Order: sequence, then C-alpha cells, then structure tokens
Amino acid sequence: MESEHFSFAVGGMTCASCVRFVEKELVKVPGVDYVSVNLTDGKAYAVTDGRSEWTNLAAAVKKAGYEPLEEVPGEDEVERDFRIAGRRILVAWGVAIPAMVLMVIQMSGVHLPGLTLLEAIAGIGVLLGPGRMILKGAWIALTHRHANMDVLVSLGTAAAWVTAILALAGLPIRSFGALAPMLPAFHLTGRYIEARLRRRAGADLRALMSMDGGSARVLQGDGKDGRTVREIPVEVVKMGMRLQVRTGERIPLDGRILSGSGAVGEAMVTGEPLPAARTVGDEVIGGTVLENGVLEIEVTRTGEDAFLARMLTLVEQAQGVQVPLQALADRIAGVFVPVVFGLSMAVFAAWVVFYPAMQPMLGRADSGPWTTAVFAMVSMLVVACPCALGLATPMALSVGSGLGARRGLLIKGGEAMQVAGSLDVILFDKTGTLTEGHPAVTSSTLEAHDAAAAAALEGLSVHPLARAVVEWAADAATPMPEDVNETAGEGIEGRVNGVLYSVGRPTADAAVDNAAGDRAAGKRAAGELGAGGLPTVTPGETLIEVCREGRVAGHITLADPVKKEAASAVSALKKRGVRPVMITGDAPGTAHAVAALVGIPADDVRSNLRPEDKLRIVQEFQQNGLRVGMSGDGINDAAALKAADVGFALAEGTDLSMEAGDIVITRGGLGRIVEALTLSSLIVKTIKSNLFWAFVYNIIALPAAALALVHPLIAEVAMSLSSIGVVLNSITIRKRI
Repeated sequence: MESEHFSFAVGGMTCASCVRFVEKELVKVPGVDYVSVNLTDGKAYAVTDGRSEWTNLAAAVKKAGYEPLEEVPGEDEVERDFRIAGRRILVAWGVAIPAMVLMVIQMSGVHLPGLTLLEAIAGIGVLLGPGRMILKGAWIALTHRHANMDVLVSLGTAAAWVTAILALAGLPIRSFGALAPMLPAFHLTGRYIEARLRRRAGADLRALMSMDGGSARVLQGDGKDGRTVREIPVEVVKMGMRLQVRTGERIPLDGRILSGSGAVGEAMVTGEPLPAARTVGDEVIGGTVLENGVLEIEVTRTGEDAFLARMLTLVEQAQGVQVPLQALADRIAGVFVPVVFGLSMAVFAAWVVFYPAMQPMLGRADSGPWTTAVFAMVSMLVVACPCALGLATPMALSVGSGLGARRGLLIKGGEAMQVAGSLDVILFDKTGTLTEGHPAVTSSTLEAHDAAAAAALEGLSVHPLARAVVEWAADAATPMPEDVNETAGEGIEGRVNGVLYSVGRPTADAAVDNAAGDRAAGKRAAGELGAGGLPTVTPGETLIEVCREGRVAGHITLADPVKKEAASAVSALKKRGVRPVMITGDAPGTAHAVAALVGIPADDVRSNLRPEDKLRIVQEFQQNGLRVGMSGDGINDAAALKAADVGFALAEGTDLSMEAGDIVITRGGLGRIVEALTLSSLIVKTIKSNLFWAFVYNIIALPAAALALVHPLIAEVAMSLSSIGVVLNSITIRKRI
C-alpha cells in the first residue's frame, strides 16, 4: 500500500504532557508509521501505510481526551477565542486584585474580620467562573489517566482554597485562600501571552497560507466573436483554463503567460524584495502578486499539485519532524507531572512529620507545620510546569521552518535539521547543479546580420544545440530561410534574404572573408585562436562555424554555462569551513574547467564517475568521520543523495522535485545551500539554549519550592515567564539570519 500523510489540528492541548499522550494514542493506531504532535501550532502530523483513515486517527485523539479537528480553525475563529480568553482574564483579575490587596494589608499586621470568608468566596468564584477551563482540562486529563499542567494548577488552587475552609473551621492552619483567585488569574494570563506569542511565531506560515484561495477571472471564447470574463472560485478552476490577471491582483494558480507582461512580486515565495519581470512563455506561481501590467495565463497546476500547496505541505511536514535533540526533553516531560505530584505529596508529609528539624532552614517566623507544608506543596505544584521543555524544540522549528519557507528553503527531516549546520563536506554534481544543465552561447565572432541569419537557420534544425543559438539571438529579427537542407552530423544550410548561409562543424581549410579575417587577426594576436584560424575552445565548449557564400563569416562558442551564483556559494562554504568537492560523470578536462571557474580545488575534483562510484565516495568520507552533504539532480545521484547525511534538492522554477532530498531549495539556487546551513545552525543553537534554560529553571525552582523558599505567587509568575522566555528566544531567530 502507498503511504498516506495526515495533518490536522488538535484542540484542548495546553502543555508537553498533553502532546505526549496524544502521540501515545496515535502511535497505537494500526498502520501508523510515524507521529509528531506540535504544541506550537496545535497540530498533529501522521504517516501511515495506507491502512489507517482519518476516522481511526480522530478516534485515537478522542481517546486521549482531546478534540480532533479536520479543518484548522480560521483567523476569525482564532481571534474570537482570543477575545473570549481576554474577557475571562479581566474577570479573574477583577476578583484577584482586591483579594491580593486585602492579603497584603492583612500581612502588614492589620486584622480584617471576615477576610478568610471573602477569600474562600473569591477563590471558588474564580475557579468555577473564568478558571473553569482549567478545571475542565484537569478533569479530561485525569479521567483519561494522565496529568497535565491544568492538573497541577487545579490542585494548587484547590489546596489554597481548602486552607481557607480549614481556617474557618478553626484548625491551626494559616489561610492561603487569597491564592485561590490569583493562581488561575496568573495562569490564564501566562497562557494567553504565550498563545499570542506562538501565533506571532507562526506568522510566516500563515502568510503563505493566506496566499491560497479566493477567486479567479476566467476568459471564455476564442477572441473572434469577443471574449467573456467570468469570476469563479479558485477551487473549481481546471488545468488549461485561461485566466486574466490585472495590476495589483494576486495570481490565482500556477500558470504560463500566454500574452502580456508585467512585474510580479514573489517576495512571499522567493524572499526576493524586488519584483521579477515576467513575459510571454514565463511561468508564474499562484499566490504571487502582479504589481503592474495585465497578463493572460494558462493554468498549468491546480489543487494539491500547485506550487504553493506542495510548499505548504512540506512546511507542515518540516514543522512536524522530531529532532533528535528533543528526545531527552520528551522523555522527561512525559513523566514530569506525575513525578512532581508525587514529590509534592512527599514534601507535604515531610514538613508535617519533620517540621521541628526542618524549621531552621526557613529563616523566618514559625508558621507551624501544616501551614508550611501547604505552602511548600502549593509552590511545587505551581512551579513545576513542563511547558518550557515541551516548547523548546517545536517553537524553534516553527519559527525557523516558516522563515526558511519564505526564503525558499524546506528542511524536511529531523536528522537533516540537526546535522546540516555541522557538515564537513558537500559533494556537488556538475551538470544541472554547478552548471545550468543545458547549452548556451558563451561567445561569438559574428556580425549582427550574420548572427540573425544563423539563428534563422537553426530555428529549423533538429540538432540539440540549435535551440541555444535561437535563444541567444532571440532579440534579433530572423527572416524565414529558403532552400533549407540539413545534413546529419554536418550542419544546416539555406538562403536567408537571398544569401547562402551554412551553420555547422568547423572546417579548418575554409576561406575567410575580409571582415572575418581582420577579426581573426586581432584574436590571433591576443592568443585566442588555435590551429587553422579557429577560436581556441576549452574542454566542455563546442564550436559552431557560420559561412556566408562559402566563406567563413565567424564562429559561435557554446557551453553548459556555470550558474552565476555557483562561485559565490562555493566561496561562502569555504568560509564556513565546509569542503566543496565535485563528483561528476563528465570527462576530466570539462570537470576541471568548471571546477576552476567556481573555485573548487583540482584535488577535490572526481570525474568519469558512475552512480555507484558517487555512492562509494560518500561512504569513504563518512568512514573518515566526516559529515557529508550531497547536491545532485535526484536521479543519477539518487543513491549518493540517500547515503549522504544531508541531501540537497535544487528545484528551479515551479518544477519541484519534492522528494529528492532532505532539504528542498525551492528558489534561489546554490546560494540557498549556505543559508540552509546557517539556518540549521541557528535552529539547533536556539533549541539547545531553550532546553538549557528550561532545565535550569526547573533545577533551581523545584528544590527552592520544596524548601518553602518560594511563594506560590512567585512560583506561578516564574512558571509563566519560563514558557514565555522560550517563545521569545525562538522568535529572535528571525533577527539573527
């Protein structure tokens, strides 16, 4: 069976523990090969062998206690939820602030009669009112036999509220009832800020998604009896339909320009700030904006085949990958909540039983065993949030992959994400990677009218080099030749404007006309001509001779040109300490000539290679302890791409080889490889710093809370700030690349 990919939203998740239990249930579904749940965007990603359907996955999510959503909530729905959450926070603080003020007054020594009763009323009011979502989350978790942050906050709040009830009953315990309304207020506020920041972190992906949908202006009729324009939803547009796009409008779907020209803003797809000039025959990408001009385009891709749809699919997959760095954090977060709950109960018992021996550690007035035990227990329950651990990796991945997508980079695999920034060697195929992959005219000794005549003849030739000559002379007026005759292996001849021309293989003994002779003399003096008066060619170049009335009019030199960004990309890799190596099936002369142009040392050129030879070279580098990247065309180099630690797929235009490598470069060419390495390094560095501070926070906070040295309110604030800090640190990725 063919594998299937599912990406869907999961409602109700609040922390890393929620994520772990959703993943745990999904992985139990028969046929599921891979599962990743992302707390950052609240989405799950699953790969199955084809046996599992959406209904099976949805049932598993429900079994974990959460809500599966086949459709991702829209912007309006999300903003509505934020408004409701904001109102809950206002109500909670409307009760919590007066309780806090009264608590401070009481602590200053002023006795306020009836304060404990007011604390009990305020606490239960907030918990059952604006804080009921916390209780609901805790109830769902507990009834599904697991614990999350809502459980800890609910237990802490309930414990604080119970102290007020016990104090009212006359038991020797200090009331912490004022904490009951304050803890939910702090928790709701922290969750709200964190959610807002997470939305901000996903802005790049949402910006790409917003480019999809809308309507399209379809042209009908052949133009003889007039054409009609009808506006229809993009979803019903079919391949081959002709669309009209006017200035300022978004291009609805991928297509090819049939008429018109204009400047297309592709910044949302390519990252390039300046609009690109597009004219007849050029490809355009759905979602980009026509900044000026009027275009008529023929739709070439729709639905899931469209560039933007495939790009968004890959971005979602990239954000759903599991980075090896996260493994330890996931294991810890999975057992964190139940362990903390058990420790808090043990700490409570320890303070009650061993209070006389432990009291000197407090360094403050004697509060009694029960009061101190409750104080320490509530602080531990509140301070021990695994959210920072759970957010450490997905937040960095979300920001980094969204930014990369806008710059034309899609990092698909977790291993690739982690390894790319630390590669030692990158192997480059030559044809189509370092070079354009097709012949082009590199120089000519022809006059303009002779060049036009040669292009006119080549336009009728079947030779593979003919198209390059035609494209080279595209701006020249090319008359229609007559009496055309083509001889295989020799060339083509015919009359152009009554003059006999021939284009083909050079003949060393051909006569040279006066003008061509003068030019040849100048080139010979400069050392640019070889034997027989022919221009000198380097390995990999091809020479075409053009004769007029039997006399040589000049020559055209063709080659597979080096990509304009190749030399700068190789130079940038060297500066990063990455060794560039060329591996190609071409002859040594051609390989070394291209290597010299791009800056690859002669010692790092391997030529005359078969596919199995390329695989062997990858493995040799790896056996020497080096991390190897490979950039190739994904066909002849498939084995080497798979064997390399990171495979790079270059995808020019809208013809994406989506499955060719671990990192897909959708736009921008070789220069993006350097950006991919930089982005990978930055993402990994951010993940490590997030995990470090999350661990440090818990290492410091938990012992301090257990020793009753941290007030529960301070614990709640510290817990919220730790999660917010992870989000803010991840967002800074945008400013560091």
